[in-house]
Amino acid sequence: MRDTWSPSGGQEVDVGRIVTRVFYADGERTSTGTVQAALHQLRAEVTHFDNVKDCLDSLRNKECHLLISNARRPAVDGVRLLLGAKRVAPSVPVVLLVDQGDIRVAVRAIKGGAIDCLERPPEKAHLVSAIDAVLQGEIKNILLQKDPLTKTEDRVLRLILQGHTTAETGRRLHRSRRTVEVHRCHIMRKLEVHSMVDLVRRCARMGLLQDWP
Repeated sequence: MRDTWSPSGGQEVDVGRIVTRVFYADGERTSTGTVQAALHQLRAEVTHFDNVKDCLDSLRNKECHLLISNARRPAVDGVRLLLGAKRVAPSVPVVLLVDQGDIRVAVRAIKGGAIDCLERPPEKAHLVSAIDAVLQGEIKNILLQKDPLTKTEDRVLRLILQGHTTAETGRRLHRSRRTVEVHRCHIMRKLEVHSMVDLVRRCARMGLLQDWP
């Protein structure tokens, strides 16, 4: 069984001009309040599942940017769902909610491929932060798949994030200042940011800084 919820009363909600679709599996509706509130704050479209089979069937056939599941709930075994999700939709990140102090299940979840593991009931601010970090990574994938950076734009972005000025970037790439500015505008358009600070924040949240000095 499943139903779709969104803060616009059933309409798809645009997050940074991209609809983020979250699957939430929990066999006990009364425990969903904090998760729903967090997802509402992030303006995500949520499809709720109360059993593993329906969730896996939808993962096979529908777009999903994040799967959240409780580890142990009536009709929902979160670890079993995690392992099944990694088989049918390996690219979908999974966040598992575990009982407080349940280290054994937490370790199983991380080893099974969960991107994050949070104690239940989660604190709302922590949950919002964790979910937002995952969704920003997914938004990166969607943005760059839709309109990927060229090799030159990638090199320009790397130099920008290393702190080089437009003039320094131009000298390093043997390009004019004006050409570098054009590349920078293209980068900001593709990553949907409007200032250099926003660009750095976006890249940090997208994981683009991890391998760069």
